[in-house]
Amino acid sequence: MPTFRSLCPALLGILAMAACTSITPGGLVAASRLDPLNTPPGEIGVALSVPDAVRLTSADATLRIAFREDGAGSTTLVEETVPLMLTRDDAGLVSGAQAGETVYIAGLSPDDADRFAQAQADIRDARARGIAGSGSLSVSITGGCFVGARPETLPTRSWLRTSPSGGFVPLTRRVDAARVVGPAQAGALRGRLAPC
Repeated sequence: MPTFRSLCPALLGILAMAACTSITPGGLVAASRLDPLNTPPGEIGVALSVPDAVRLTSADATLRIAFREDGAGSTTLVEETVPLMLTRDDAGLVSGAQAGETVYIAGLSPDDADRFAQAQADIRDARARGIAGSGSLSVSITGGCFVGARPETLPTRSWLRTSPSGGFVPLTRRVDAARVVGPAQAGALRGRLAPC
């Protein structure tokens, strides 16, 4: 029976470990309710926070789904990464935002939702053909810029919504990437943020 790893956000691709180790109890419950193969892409709701000095655009985050065959020398049978459209949460849809952070709500364009839905269908087809494997679903922040001085700390956290009528549930606690990764990786992470 194929399994899927939990939805774990990553700041600039480096925070996967930090984000996954900071999952909240409510986030774990919400993630367990998410059926990554049958949930329509438009119903997967994710929100991300970054420091106020960091700005994100729709080109700065992605949603990835993949399915890898079990066994030695296994290959990835299905993999799709789609860009997320990011909108600042100026309406306050996500509760619990703290001073000093900006929350972005992520969604998919219709074309990207179709690509994601096709990947879901391809994985369901592989499972129906009896292919054993495991899957992953992840959100990554892959870019961004900053205003003012380059941030020394990079705290981020995330929320998940598993139905369009539901609210956002804290998925991960606020984690400072610069403290979780080593000094060299923290420097590289800060270096990838360009001035706006």
